Amino acid sequence: MHGYRRANLDLANKFYSSQVKVEFVKIKEDRIEQLMYALKELKDEVKAYYEHDQLLLDETEVFIKVCRKVVGTLCSYSTYFKENNDLIVKYFTLTKKRIYNDLFKKNIQPIIDLIMVLRKQPNNAYIETLLKLIKEKHLSAKNTYILTKYKLSSEYIEFNGTMYKAMKDKEFVDLGIFSDVVIFIGTPSYFDSKFSTIFYANQTIFLGYSCFENRLVKKRHFLDVINHDYLINSIYKNVNYDKGFSGLDFKETFSKGIIKKSEKDLISQFENNQNVSLEEKVEVKLATISHNNFIFLPLRQKVNVIDRDSLKVTQEKVKDLRIGDLLIFREQNASNLVREEADNIMGINSDKYRESLEKWKTRLRINVERKGIEKVAKILMQRYGISVAKENNIKNWMGNHSIKPSCLNQLLMAFKFDREEITEIINAATEILSAHISAGHHISHSLMDELDKDLENVINENGFYKFESKKFKGAYFNIVEIKRITNETYFIPENETLKIIKGEV
Repeated sequence: MHGYRRANLDLANKFYSSQVKVEFVKIKEDRIEQLMYALKELKDEVKAYYEHDQLLLDETEVFIKVCRKVVGTLCSYSTYFKENNDLIVKYFTLTKKRIYNDLFKKNIQPIIDLIMVLRKQPNNAYIETLLKLIKEKHLSAKNTYILTKYKLSSEYIEFNGTMYKAMKDKEFVDLGIFSDVVIFIGTPSYFDSKFSTIFYANQTIFLGYSCFENRLVKKRHFLDVINHDYLINSIYKNVNYDKGFSGLDFKETFSKGIIKKSEKDLISQFENNQNVSLEEKVEVKLATISHNNFIFLPLRQKVNVIDRDSLKVTQEKVKDLRIGDLLIFREQNASNLVREEADNIMGINSDKYRESLEKWKTRLRINVERKGIEKVAKILMQRYGISVAKENNIKNWMGNHSIKPSCLNQLLMAFKFDREEITEIINAATEILSAHISAGHHISHSLMDELDKDLENVINENGFYKFESKKFKGAYFNIVEIKRITNETYFIPENETLKIIKGEV
């Protein structure tokens, strides 16, 4: 459950045994609704007709992000748009250029007209609705919490002379609270998915503008069931919830970004690079990550994954990764970090062990170069009985990440190494593998101490997180979320793995 850092059995009992009620309140504010639809149309228009204009793509992304945040603010519309005036005017100035005449007339001018009106409105529909709810439901300030996605200027909001607690959703979770009433300023899809499966109050209320979907949507994907060891999700037990309202899904509409590169084109670009030899390529999966960017993940290498709740960093096999996982990796030379730490562990013996390991790989590469990989695979399987010597495995064995294949002893005999050399190479492979495992654990534990405790909110807001490590000589690390990952594998140059690839066309 949330907060391994703070075990709380009483809180857990309340989460899973209390009868709770979930309500959805529709907020009607015509101009906010019109603005959201106008922003969606602008995003679609730019994506469809200006896909090669990188400046416009980037500036539109920033502009939409600023404007859409109005649906999470509790300050007056007038105040919000005046505080963000510079960024908004910057975009309007850019799109007034002659080359954007059609876009400006069709999509920008209607947005300008809406913002001009909202800049004069001293009200906020959330505040008006909260005041009405408090009065109608007789909500006590003692155990009622108002939760927002962004930090407020004050810890309290005053209604009719009474101060009500208000805080970011992450703060509330960190405090380990189960309250009488929790009111979310936004819909379920606006907040992290955990707030749609675990309820932190006897009465949970989601306030949402009428243009947005405001309801709980159960997931019934067959793969989800399989991946959870055939357990069926029963999270809605003891939960009574309203039907809610349909509309735009906030994340689907605004959080996917405008720019997108074809996976097929990207794979073709890297896989068909004729300037890179076979032994320099490794087997990978392609993951779509935050902001529609991409990253190639080496199949034979474990990657660091962060648990959202405990911030525990663990090493997971790429084949076991799932959508929603948070990856953490060094910005530069990411694939070499474990190797560097392993060399530190092995000390003065590291070069000797690496040289021993290279002996059999060099012999394998020479054979592949002379005879071709298909023939080498056939010889190893038929003449030497190495059933796993398929072409894909041979490609992997030639790469830097392969250390000690299960058939290494058979391979060494097939390549005519003598008894003394076999002992030397097996010993080196064992030492290197052990050092790599230890290095992985060391890196994972070290990074845990450096993570921002507000990481989950940062990820939800920006889609990624970057920080400078003090423990690894000032290296920078990226944290990204997996949005999609291919089932197929590909072979690309090893030096192109674990790098963020921008999703522009």
